[in-house]
Amino acid sequence: MSFICLRGHHSISDDYCDVCGAKNRNVMQRFMSNLRPVTPGQTCPHCDEPRLGSDRYCARCAYDFETGERLELAMPRQAARAPVAPAPAPPAFPADPVPAAPEQVVFVLALSVDGSRPNEAGCPRPPADSSEHVFILDRPSMVIGRDDAPGLQIPIHGDPYVSRHHAEIIQLDDGWGLRDLGSTNGTKLNGVALAGSEVKPLAADDVIELGCFSKLTVRARTHREWP
Repeated sequence: MSFICLRGHHSISDDYCDVCGAKNRNVMQRFMSNLRPVTPGQTCPHCDEPRLGSDRYCARCAYDFETGERLELAMPRQAARAPVAPAPAPPAFPADPVPAAPEQVVFVLALSVDGSRPNEAGCPRPPADSSEHVFILDRPSMVIGRDDAPGLQIPIHGDPYVSRHHAEIIQLDDGWGLRDLGSTNGTKLNGVALAGSEVKPLAADDVIELGCFSKLTVRARTHREWP
């Protein structure tokens, strides 16, 4: 479309002159003539919403009061979400068993009479009471001797061949040991006589022989086994 401006220029553009830039008043007149006049108290013909002043569009349905058209607002569709499967429960593993605390082992000496040992000359007959007497090893040094001597932890009664301070049980770094205290008739561990003041380590079920018929047996006990 073209027009002739007020200065007589021929313009291809229909709004402004291509030569002098003058505005085409006919285009503005046509645009204004197409606009609908603002009517006081006008309501939307589609939703009956009152027009707000000279607003072009209805506040509710977007009706265009000037062109008479209703704007269709294209709402983007939201893609349907796939259902989310619940996370699988972690596998149930049995709890690791709590290791039991090691039981404390206590060594004891069981004093008894050994009537099967061959009697030496001058040995009396073993006493009729053959019951055991138990002593717990609960101190660093425990002296064995005839019961008429002071300062004994393991006294032996009725055996004249046991010296007043005969032997000693001593605590070692990793257990217990036995040594002879210079007794007259000596001390045997599992049938072997101790030499001088040597210390022999003790183990469970070891047998200590001294005097005519006295026998001490080493036993290991736990606190659960001990009354």
